[in-house]
Amino acid sequence: MIMVKKSKMEREKQLQLTQDKEAEIQQALLFSRKRFKKFNEIILQLYNNEELGVSCSDQRIWKIKECFDSFSSNAKVIERRKLKDVFIHLNDNSELLSNAEHIQAVYNMVLFRVYWIRDFFNWAPSSKQANMQMMELATYLFCKYKVPTFLYKCFYEIQNRQPVYWLIHIGAGGKVRDMGKVPIPFTNRMGHYFLKAAATFSIAEALRWAQVKGLGGEDKLAEKMAYSWLSTKPYSHEDFWESFIVLVINGGMFNVNKITELIDYVREAKRENENYSLKGRSLQSLFRQSDSWHQRFAVVTNNKAWAPCGIQGYRVEKKSEVFVMEELNESRLLAAEGRTMKHCVSSYAYYCEKGRAAIFSLRRYSDGILLDIMATIEVSLQRLRVVQAKAKMNRPISDEARKHMEAWAKKEGLTTSPYL
Repeated sequence: MIMVKKSKMEREKQLQLTQDKEAEIQQALLFSRKRFKKFNEIILQLYNNEELGVSCSDQRIWKIKECFDSFSSNAKVIERRKLKDVFIHLNDNSELLSNAEHIQAVYNMVLFRVYWIRDFFNWAPSSKQANMQMMELATYLFCKYKVPTFLYKCFYEIQNRQPVYWLIHIGAGGKVRDMGKVPIPFTNRMGHYFLKAAATFSIAEALRWAQVKGLGGEDKLAEKMAYSWLSTKPYSHEDFWESFIVLVINGGMFNVNKITELIDYVREAKRENENYSLKGRSLQSLFRQSDSWHQRFAVVTNNKAWAPCGIQGYRVEKKSEVFVMEELNESRLLAAEGRTMKHCVSSYAYYCEKGRAAIFSLRRYSDGILLDIMATIEVSLQRLRVVQAKAKMNRPISDEARKHMEAWAKKEGLTTSPYL
């Protein structure tokens, strides 16, 4: 072997690189010790706008920085100081700074501190679980009376904070009918059911469930509608959609599992023609029109593509088979999926293109050959929630498919509607 002697400049350059690398490692180790043993120091550094000195992937730190930055103006000095004291107290006495989601909830509680009915710094958790501690703290700060469990999810919201006012109102003993700014027509009967909605519901799902129940719908229909597109859509044309719900409830016996198909049809009819009306229509005629409409999506002549939604796929090898979760981000791919699975997933192209929904296909391969499409899955991008999962001909997915779907959802931080 021939040894090549390095020049003095090269040796000095190599030495400097080595020293810089060692310094970077030592700095990272120091930061790591602070991060896990002295998180209060990190909070104070962020509060004082000090550089942490090293990049990190800890989402808690970025979330805390984001919270402090929202109080960066001179007019919000007191609020910023209060937030700092709250973070430090909770870091010392709870698990509520264990992840970014709970930090967001704490931040929202501070935003509504004018409604606190007790001294924050006298609170101590009784549970060891962060989720339970969040509800305990919210109850302590805002509530004299019991509120439905699902309503505590209002504190995880980043944009729509109106439901926080609902929790405060009900927690103070107010009636549901007086909550204010409820986005759908709401009666006393619906308010009664709203308080009884399941803990598994999102707030939007609880509203829709209560509406259907209040209008006389049966439990299964109410749950199906709660977990449908009706709970993910923007609140508009609500008088129209109430008339649709009434038509379905009064329409007589039908297969409730087909309600999502019917909603898809009426949704598109209303989108294509804002003056579309349900007057003079029966449930039976709607189902006939829906079946005919679904045939339009068997072939796509004008392909459209959209950017991936950002949710990663999934791949698991099991013996000679490979299970893959693939995003479908072209209208022709949705059409092909619909033809194979004999359902109307291609009608979601518009909503995928607008960034409201994402469609994934769970597939089984062997030696690169597609053996089976196990499930077509819809994700609401607004709520990061799996809202539909269908096997062939809109049948429920298998236990095996559900296992893979839930593993993928957990990995990607997605919630899953229990009524799939």
